[in-house]
Amino acid sequence: MAVLVGGLLTAGAAASWWASGSEQRDKKAKYAEWEAKEQAYRDERRRLAYIEPRDVWSEADLRPYDGSKDEDGPILLAVKGDVFNVGYKGRQFYGPGAEYAIMAGRDATRFLAKNSLEEESEEDLKAERANLEVWYFTINNKYEKVGALENYDPGSADL
Repeated sequence: MAVLVGGLLTAGAAASWWASGSEQRDKKAKYAEWEAKEQAYRDERRRLAYIEPRDVWSEADLRPYDGSKDEDGPILLAVKGDVFNVGYKGRQFYGPGAEYAIMAGRDATRFLAKNSLEEESEEDLKAERANLEVWYFTINNKYEKVGALENYDPGSADL
């Protein structure tokens, strides 16, 4: 009788274990299904936001890609001379109405350098240039000058 009871307890434990394992398998199957759907969605978003790379983009070339004309299309922005498509992975940040939408379809270098999303006025640029002159005067009078930077444009708005 003890063997029968022990066998029943073991069978009951196995059944309980199987039932809990079944629940885990169901969860895994549902997760795998969700993950496959999510991957298909991401792949479609990537396809819709794709744009053929170019060697060179002008600022005028970037303007149409601010996300306002195509809610699934590419969104381009330039940083330090490189052009990036943020339309697939960053639409929630750079798309119309988003926090960084001001950078979309343009050169965002100054916004990022200044860590500001405000348009610059001529007064801001004058103040920055004046600040730069103070720094230059200090460094020029304190340290040894050893050469010039290639392709530096002193008239550049980028300072």
